[in-house]
Amino acid sequence: MSRFARVTDQSGRVHWVNLDHVRMIAELKPVKNNAARTAIHIDSYWVERQLQVIETPEDILGQG
Repeated sequence: MSRFARVTDQSGRVHWVNLDHVRMIAELKPVKNNAARTAIHIDSYWVERQLQVIETPEDILGQG
């Protein structure tokens, strides 16, 4: 059974990420006036993309 995590991008949109398709989760350093963010690299058969979200890696993996 697939595990999903609910994440929010920088603009406030909510995405459901299938944790089985996540290749890498990396915490990015904060840039001037921006909060720390997390990059999620998703890879499946048809699409490869990156999401930058406000949740920490611990929060994302704790949902699964």
